[in-house]
Amino acid sequence: MFNSTTISANAAQSSLELIDILSTNIINSEAPGFNSKRFSFHDYLTGGQVEINGNSWRQGKKIVRVGEPTKMMLSGKGFFTTVNPQNNEILYTRLGDFNFDRSGYLATQEGFLLLGTPLISNVQPKGGNSQYKTPGAKYDISTFVDPFNNPLNREHPQADQGAALGGPQPINLAVDPTNGLYLGKYEKIRIDESGVVWGRYGDSEVSLYKITLNNFQNLNGLKNFRDTYWKQTSESGAPLPCSATVFNEALEKSNVWAKVEVDYIIEAQRQYSAAINAHKVADRLMQQAIELVG
Repeated sequence: MFNSTTISANAAQSSLELIDILSTNIINSEAPGFNSKRFSFHDYLTGGQVEINGNSWRQGKKIVRVGEPTKMMLSGKGFFTTVNPQNNEILYTRLGDFNFDRSGYLATQEGFLLLGTPLISNVQPKGGNSQYKTPGAKYDISTFVDPFNNPLNREHPQADQGAALGGPQPINLAVDPTNGLYLGKYEKIRIDESGVVWGRYGDSEVSLYKITLNNFQNLNGLKNFRDTYWKQTSESGAPLPCSATVFNEALEKSNVWAKVEVDYIIEAQRQYSAAINAHKVADRLMQQAIELVG
């Protein structure tokens, strides 16, 4: 009888935990970049046990953001790679909601800086390229050159992206306050499907950065941080090359299926109600037993 009371109390508590998980999913069903939490509910008759089975990595739908070139979406498995400038910690995210910070870096809403590798094809081979090997270093606008003598009369639609220069670093595309151009030179920026950032002026395009994308062997081994960010762990393994496609002027919608989550939460509420009723019955039987003994 004492066991029945304990079992029903545990089942009620587990049902509340399950409702909490489902509520979090539903609340974030419209939040871009959010991955729904997965779970399993075992041994209801012996008290119930909720187990978190990682997150769903199903592809979210596309949210079009026309006219916002700093917004990006990944199609396929993978993550944007960012760095927290406060402690240099690497954080991974599916949420490509980037903006320019006051220094001209592409940054998340939380201030984490998007990483990318400078491309050597359109950077002068002399004159201080070593500055690009230091994470966080800004570009000197004067080091950028167009590979064609006269970009306004150029015959080719775009240059080859070129080889990488050094390693990943925060992407800086600062607007020059004197002329309103990116890096003082480029009228527009464009990000292609491979993650290459191009600067455009006239009919000329110059490759500037290759956005750093990574994937992991065990996605559920990643440690969640602030809902839409992830940290590498020993269980996730080291970062791997990523083959995801980058869609510019778009964001990835949450992959939560709200209708399914609502069905789950209704079932969880029924389980909670059943557990409470079972607890009341067990408590009543125990009270009657005590009265008979007394």
